[in-house]
Amino acid sequence: MQESPNVLKANLISKQLQLGIWCSLAGACTTEVVAGAGCDWVLIDGEHSPNDLRTVMAQLQVLAAFATEPVVRLPSDDTNLIKQFVDAGARNLMIPNVRNAEQASRIVAATRYAPDGIRGFSVGHRANQFGRIKGYHEAAHRNQLLTLQIECAEGVRNAAEIAAVDGVDALFVGPGDLSTNLGAMHNPNAPHVQDAIASVHEAATEQGKSAGTLASVKVDADRYIADGFRVVAVGSDLGILARGADALMSSFGKAQA
Repeated sequence: MQESPNVLKANLISKQLQLGIWCSLAGACTTEVVAGAGCDWVLIDGEHSPNDLRTVMAQLQVLAAFATEPVVRLPSDDTNLIKQFVDAGARNLMIPNVRNAEQASRIVAATRYAPDGIRGFSVGHRANQFGRIKGYHEAAHRNQLLTLQIECAEGVRNAAEIAAVDGVDALFVGPGDLSTNLGAMHNPNAPHVQDAIASVHEAATEQGKSAGTLASVKVDADRYIADGFRVVAVGSDLGILARGADALMSSFGKAQA
């Protein structure tokens, strides 16, 4: 048995735009509904959602039926969490709030086996189809995609050094955290925040890496795409449900509680 190719990673290497939807509701059924929409990738959120290893694994199992790549955002850069989730089949990881190249190097090491890293060795787990994928351990990192989030002023200052770390594939701006940390809560379109976002894109591009962000408003998403961002989340299951429910009730004259 061979591992299926990572289409998301291949498409980013060839600079193709990849559109995604955030999944925050921690349910395999809602994630299945989203996957059927035709997005290039689906983000399973483990930072700001009630997800754990088992709920994430259930969503990975559902997503296996679709031509979309699952990306799992972990709650932190904890090496034990990285080990568990990669073993469970999360080959596309997003790690929040990366501040410098040293931290980025530690994260990369947590995804790789010795001698290149510190990932714990297991003969059979879900990532290698319980021991059925021949040569998995030697080649695992080639099929992995590692995206690091830039969400604070320190990360912005060090974005070029972070992007230069071997094993980092993309930088992803967290607009909510970044705007908050730069003193503009709820306002990622503030000029100084937009300047910071643009500088992250420039840093990633100069290192031959992809840049991404989350933009649930279409005019913002269109602008980022035009600026060259290639990993763009354009909405979330939570947002789609909440806004759809609000609009439905409003159409009958019902206001939000």
